[in-house]
Amino acid sequence: MNAYSSLTGAVMADSWPMAQVMAGMSAVPVGHAIDLAFFFPVEEQARHDALIAETRRHLGGCLNAIEMALRLSLDHAPDVAHILSRSSEPICWPTVRAQPTLIGPALLAHMQMRAGISLMLRQFGQADVDRLDDSDGGVLTLGDDPMIGDALSALALAEGRWIAAGGEDRPMRPDLPAEYFAELVWTAAACLAAVVQRSAPDLGDAILVGFERSGWALLADHDESASPIAEADRLVRRIGDLADSPELMGVALGQRRFLLFAALAARRLRMTTVQATEILVLGPLAQVAMLCRSLGGSDADYRHLLLALQPVRPSLSDAAIVAEAERYQQLTETQADAAVSALRTPPAFRSRLDHLRRVTGA
Repeated sequence: MNAYSSLTGAVMADSWPMAQVMAGMSAVPVGHAIDLAFFFPVEEQARHDALIAETRRHLGGCLNAIEMALRLSLDHAPDVAHILSRSSEPICWPTVRAQPTLIGPALLAHMQMRAGISLMLRQFGQADVDRLDDSDGGVLTLGDDPMIGDALSALALAEGRWIAAGGEDRPMRPDLPAEYFAELVWTAAACLAAVVQRSAPDLGDAILVGFERSGWALLADHDESASPIAEADRLVRRIGDLADSPELMGVALGQRRFLLFAALAARRLRMTTVQATEILVLGPLAQVAMLCRSLGGSDADYRHLLLALQPVRPSLSDAAIVAEAERYQQLTETQADAAVSALRTPPAFRSRLDHLRRVTGA
């Protein structure tokens, strides 16, 4: 499990709707608490319909692809495969839509992060695969290693999969971290097995054995290194010491190479790229400011960063950016470094330490 997964980790612990819902559960029914959180949202974390739709597209697309793979892998269980062949329509995604509690909070948060990156890529388009231009229009040299060009192309192709046209019913390559891929595999297997059990209860344990065998086979073949985040990490490693150049980070952000920017920032801050990306896309703006200041970002750099994040943060109006920029001026590098150091620690440790500080008054 990713130690920094949203909702259960560093980014979303104090975000909607979890904080408001959990805080209100002792006083009102949970359903009413959820309604109140929707009708009276925190402005910074207001409902984002485009992000919701994009999250559903990623979740549904990955689940549909896994269902197809499971169906094809059931040749060792012909009776089970025959029952499923009676229906050519997808089964898993409609089941999850009807029973959304099948999806865990960490997986949903990961899909939100993917969706946020997709929104930004779709809003601004992808940069030229073959070049990294500086602010003056020149080409920033990344060295003579042809593997760097290959890594840039691989990143662009992987990002292209995330922004390909199609709705939530269209299969999408499930280039997920292993733990989230496993969750979707067993979710899909359960959805399909439930249908088979209702249609042929006499098959008994053969149904469970068949789906378990197919599930393990899919997990064994899974390659989590094909995701855009992994490709961005690979590119940064290939760039080497030049990745520490502040100018390169500016070029990456200026060209809206968001995952490359996040990977470069993560390298300098000694974070994982997933954590840095989650903070940029979904985290509180206070954490975004801390990251920027710890990276040595000026007031102008922070405004530039907020402008780049507007597609996934609709609350960032011009007036809001001005207000955030004024708050950023009061943030010192020492404060930011201390906060970032805390973000590097495991969330379970940090949350319990914060609790002890509150109850003891330390």
